[in-house]
Amino acid sequence: MPISKKPGSIIIGAEKPGLLTPSVGYKPFRYPWAYDFWQKQQQVHWMPEEVPLGEDCKDWATSLTDSERNLLTQIFRFFTQGDIEVNDNYMEHYARVFKPTELKMMIAAFSNIETVHIAAYALLIETIGMPESEFSTFMEYESMAAKHNYMQEFGTDTNEDIARSIAMFGGFTEGLQLFASFAMLMNFPRFNKMKGMGQIITWSIRDESLHCEGMIKLFHTFAHETGCVTQSVKDDIIDCCKTVVGLEDKFIDLAFEMGPVEGMTAQDIKSYIRYIADWRLQQLDLPIVYGIKEHPLPWLVEILNGVEHANFFEARSTEYSKGASQGEWHGEEGVWGMFEKHNLAKTANS
Repeated sequence: MPISKKPGSIIIGAEKPGLLTPSVGYKPFRYPWAYDFWQKQQQVHWMPEEVPLGEDCKDWATSLTDSERNLLTQIFRFFTQGDIEVNDNYMEHYARVFKPTELKMMIAAFSNIETVHIAAYALLIETIGMPESEFSTFMEYESMAAKHNYMQEFGTDTNEDIARSIAMFGGFTEGLQLFASFAMLMNFPRFNKMKGMGQIITWSIRDESLHCEGMIKLFHTFAHETGCVTQSVKDDIIDCCKTVVGLEDKFIDLAFEMGPVEGMTAQDIKSYIRYIADWRLQQLDLPIVYGIKEHPLPWLVEILNGVEHANFFEARSTEYSKGASQGEWHGEEGVWGMFEKHNLAKTANS
């Protein structure tokens, strides 16, 4: 049964000043944190044309093995579509439900940068010479079509639906599915291949990390205001997480159909998505499922920590540009570091 069709309360709360009621005027903000997320996103805006891709064309033609090229091809076939689904959710669902001006600003900023991701991934695909027909071939692959179809099952008809949708897209689509592809793609620049792609992914990871943080904050705020996250809804969300992991397993198998590539196996990525799944569940105040304590991809932590490695990519860094933002996922106080601290504390108390 589609998630969006499950019984639940109709959307309530519109008679109270809250997430479901419009702002009377621009200020005072009821949710200043939403404005903060809008501002952070705007401060690190970027455009696809800022990334040089000439060397990537050479790598694609001469430096990649057949297994590596096939892995990238399979990821690229769904990569652009994945962010189209995310953007549709922001525009067609969240923008219609949440009414305060500062919430609309946050949602609009997140949606806008998703369009940048879509254009950047498309530019990369076109630059290396893949035909336009590849943008729709994902429906010809069972594992990709299954991911697409599952995303269509979520709606906003009831408060419970809204909570499930936020958890699904904020926690397990932007926060898990995309990160599986990010991890596979970031393996290449660490071997000095596809460095322009690596810069695009680095900026996308920063954006998606911000989105996860903002949408999970929205999830908890909505749950507090409506009381809709009952044990049944919590169970549904955990089931969603398990379903997404299962769908990703099949997609990972397809990506690695020609075997492992230098520095990475299918099992590495499967372990990684389970680690990420537990992290997202913890952020949603839900029990973990997989219990993987050690980060399966320590090299990824090394790449993501530090200053956006602009020198590594010989490209412009947005770390200090525009609004001089600080990336919350960097260093000991970043999201990776804080998650490691949480795990250490959990182990010490167990």
